[in-house]
Amino acid sequence: MSQENIDLMRRLNAAFNAREYSVLEGYIDPEAEFTDHLPLPDVARSAHGRDEVLTVLDAWSHGFQGLEAHVVEYVDLGEFVVTVTKWKFVSRDKGIESEWPGVEAYQIREGKVVWNEAGFRDKDAALNAVARRK
Repeated sequence: MSQENIDLMRRLNAAFNAREYSVLEGYIDPEAEFTDHLPLPDVARSAHGRDEVLTVLDAWSHGFQGLEAHVVEYVDLGEFVVTVTKWKFVSRDKGIESEWPGVEAYQIREGKVVWNEAGFRDKDAALNAVARRK
């Protein structure tokens, strides 16, 4: 099961970077919970349900000329996966490129993301969130 979850996260990451939201939609549970610890201004910090999650993702993608997530490590925790990610941003107004290291935590059931928290500063913080969720 856990290797399947890692493979799922790789597919999700590829779809996110390609901005293929129709693909992402199929991997997000209709009742998914999402929390962003570093939200953009005027973007919801949390979302409940697939439609709200996709709205937040859409706001992020429109907030930047370029936005990519390059996962450098997948931490397999059974039904949970933690990703250590190098985020690349290109500002919409001046085309300024920047990078930010981040960590995300996911819970997967029956091939769909049911819970996700993003914007952790380090892996320990994400692992603690998973421990609280268990």
